[in-house]
Amino acid sequence: MDRLRVLCEVAEAGGIAKAAGRDPVRQSQFSRQLKELEDFFEVELTRRQGKGLALTDAGKELAIIARESIGRIQDFQLEWINRPLSFSIGAGESLVQWLVLPRLAALQKNLPDANLRLQNLRTAEINGCLQDLSLDFGLVRREAVSEPLAVFPLGKIEYALYCPRRLVPGRETPDARRVLQTLPLAMQSGDGVFMRQFRDWAKASRAKVSIKLECDSFPQACRALCSGQFATILPTIARCDLPDEDFWQLDLPSLNKKPRAVCLAWNPRTLRLRSAAVEVANCLKAALKF
Repeated sequence: MDRLRVLCEVAEAGGIAKAAGRDPVRQSQFSRQLKELEDFFEVELTRRQGKGLALTDAGKELAIIARESIGRIQDFQLEWINRPLSFSIGAGESLVQWLVLPRLAALQKNLPDANLRLQNLRTAEINGCLQDLSLDFGLVRREAVSEPLAVFPLGKIEYALYCPRRLVPGRETPDARRVLQTLPLAMQSGDGVFMRQFRDWAKASRAKVSIKLECDSFPQACRALCSGQFATILPTIARCDLPDEDFWQLDLPSLNKKPRAVCLAWNPRTLRLRSAAVEVANCLKAALKF
């Protein structure tokens, strides 16, 4: 069991060096334990990759089998000693902040005997972790989900322009285009899906915007907005953190022609292997739908 756990750790980390935390003593120990697994199964589980070792296809397959078996054994133990089972949920930072965390009360009420572990992951990471069963549930864009994962639609993400009322005083709702062209903006950096849509929209509408602060994420842009010095574009689910008396929310119809569909995703094998996961899935569907 110890050697199979090491195999799972190496598979999740992507290599022995990463799994061992760059500790040469642990690296040597992990290499020896994997070699003992190879001798036992009479199958090559690792191969040389650069200066380190990586798992072969056989090693990856065995890691999935081991993870299933270890997970079921852990569930067996926890059930019989009356301790809560643990379930992991992966999502991007925005969905964690504005979709999952505000609904924790409902989840805790309906899942009193389960421990939830939130993981901030990118879409590709969520897909991979669901595939190899190192993650129980994920929140991802519908079009990004690959087979054989199962999905349940939660809602569609739309965007709006937000600005501090102190920067645009008055009772009349300000014009969104004018705000974009006159106020300093805090926006995401990089070339993600949203920023490509925003640049295409700005080009098509000939809007001359002034991006004064580049952020790694929407929550960072939201913090910049709350400083009172910037306007920004955020998913409308962020409204829970932005009181009406302090911020304008201005619609951007042209930017929302193709809203992003968000779904709950899971590996059907998870529900077959962990009977309690069925109830968790049902509670997540009900609590997170928007």
